[in-house]
Amino acid sequence: MMSQFERKAYAEIMAHHTSPKLSVLFGPRQVGKTHILKKLHKELSKNNSSSYFNLEFPEHSKLFSRSDEEIFNFLKSSGDYIFIDEFQYIENISRIFKAIYDFNDLHSKKKIKIYASGSSALEMHKHIKESMAGRYKKFMIRPLTLDELKSRRSKNIKNNKEINTQEKSNPDQDLIKNYLKFGGLPGVYNESEHPRDADKQSYLKLILETYIQKDIKALIKEENISAFNHLIYILAEKQGQLISKANLAREVRLSESTIEHHLEILEQTFVLYKVNSFSGNLSNELKKSKKYYFYDVGVRNAILSDFKVSDKNKLKGSGWESYTYNHLLSLANEANTEILFWRTSDQVELDFIWLQNKTPVPIEVKSKLKNPEIFPAFKTFFKAYGEAAFGIVFNESLNEIISWNGREIHFISFDRILEVEGLFSDL
Repeated sequence: MMSQFERKAYAEIMAHHTSPKLSVLFGPRQVGKTHILKKLHKELSKNNSSSYFNLEFPEHSKLFSRSDEEIFNFLKSSGDYIFIDEFQYIENISRIFKAIYDFNDLHSKKKIKIYASGSSALEMHKHIKESMAGRYKKFMIRPLTLDELKSRRSKNIKNNKEINTQEKSNPDQDLIKNYLKFGGLPGVYNESEHPRDADKQSYLKLILETYIQKDIKALIKEENISAFNHLIYILAEKQGQLISKANLAREVRLSESTIEHHLEILEQTFVLYKVNSFSGNLSNELKKSKKYYFYDVGVRNAILSDFKVSDKNKLKGSGWESYTYNHLLSLANEANTEILFWRTSDQVELDFIWLQNKTPVPIEVKSKLKNPEIFPAFKTFFKAYGEAAFGIVFNESLNEIISWNGREIHFISFDRILEVEGLFSDL
């Protein structure tokens, strides 16, 4: 078997095992939450009693089809560590979690730690109510990053389970090319020891049919299903472009309020990210515009039935933007960081604005660049926002720094994208 992925989030989640707070893992379907829970269960079971439940399994679900008091007593006797996968299927779960937390608070010797996972923010808000405030910590699990892919590749080379990619001209570029085609869901790369492209495409189509269309369609009216399918296709095609709800409504023949409802469902079920616009100092900045990116570029490509990666393919540019956005999100701290975009009414724009502690960093995503250059949008932004100390241009090959009016512009290749964390550390 091939090596499993070592997820960056795992260490942080493991470090939370001594906290009495509920640890909740959220993220898209098939992003690796179950794998992380099982790995935690295996590790923590070495010196502690523990139990693992997956509420999508009938035999496990049956155990929780009892009164709140019976479930509470059952969990109290299930071990020091309890793992509940897809916890949202338990009715009144927030009351039970609160009871466990309060039980821990009253008993110094017997402590029960619960890890739980879910695939819908809608369900999270429904089940983790105000009564749980201060009693839980949320961990977002996102698609794989390039570093996680590289780490697994290195392990497989070491174990002689993969051709030594050091012999190739640029192994990281091969990983990125696959990422642009098939995204970052772990199952894409774990289907077999050497999955074919056709196998990866079939896996993504299965994810689309089994989870996205099935799960989400359960939340919309039957008569809107055809229009909903049309909507997600348009959103995939227009990824990274400004989205007008009025235009979408006309195109798919639904009301604007229904479009808004569908977009909210797609966000809350971790299919789409909504990116808001940045504005402040200029009167002609767009202030209420939105852009959308899919959580996983492979799922987006499956919706379009298009897995081509070439300079002539118009989808490649938005694929790079999605790749960049997902990697930036893996570095962002929800407490003090936002990732926005910037555009003026005369169409001067920047792909992203990293806003940390109210300090903006303008970011552009470019595919082919022969030489570093100062783009007009940077000049406009720097003039308007003196507090912006530097800018970033992510691209395929350049790694260097140039200056304009005392501001540094860092050109960083996509294969070194996570190195940008060092630049953000001083903001």
